[in-house]
Amino acid sequence: MADSWRLAFMVDAADGDLDTLEKALVDDAAEMRRLIGDASLRLGIVDRSPEYGEGGGSASRTVDAAVEVTLAASRATGLPEVARPLFAVIGSLAEPGSVEVMAGPMFPMVPQRDGGSILSLAFSRYPGTTSQQFRDWWRLQHAPLAIRVLGPGLLAYDQVHVDHVITVALAEACGIAAYPYDAYDNLTWASPSDFLASLTDADGMAELSKDETGRIDNDTRRSAMLRRIG
Repeated sequence: MADSWRLAFMVDAADGDLDTLEKALVDDAAEMRRLIGDASLRLGIVDRSPEYGEGGGSASRTVDAAVEVTLAASRATGLPEVARPLFAVIGSLAEPGSVEVMAGPMFPMVPQRDGGSILSLAFSRYPGTTSQQFRDWWRLQHAPLAIRVLGPGLLAYDQVHVDHVITVALAEACGIAAYPYDAYDNLTWASPSDFLASLTDADGMAELSKDETGRIDNDTRRSAMLRRIG
């Protein structure tokens, strides 16, 4: 059983204005921390570092920013009351219709260390597989493989096993549609160069891709390399 849960909002910038979104998130960070009490807050904006080239390092549906709240598992049933006031802040900054919310128990796959470059991605399981099959594969098979391939530069790898019931309640509390994700995935590196260095094992990356086949519905992916802010 997980000790912590993570609540996550994925958003796009209104009219594509990333600078305004970043400034607003940073300016509102203190208020968001006040709203969540003893939980922790992490903010990220899409990283436009030249190392990534076009697309911010992502080939899937993109996201401009993420707001993440990590809190004790004992607070999970009260998450809609946490999400509602947060959405009142976040929703005013985002492109209409772009906000997605999700939450679930969080499993740290490696000892957590802070870093400035965060790969955040959400996805659903492959059609025909059960939720339990997917979760067992992701945590017990895929995570050890990813940790080996990505190497020691990986500072944190957090798996959030999205709880569908809580996520629907969160979406209703925020007045938005619920998206049927099964996973919210966070991997952290110190910098863009450290992230890119972890992808240099071509055989290992091919092994990772093969392992994901028939497990992840790639059409549902939404992801970006984010730069930590706030």
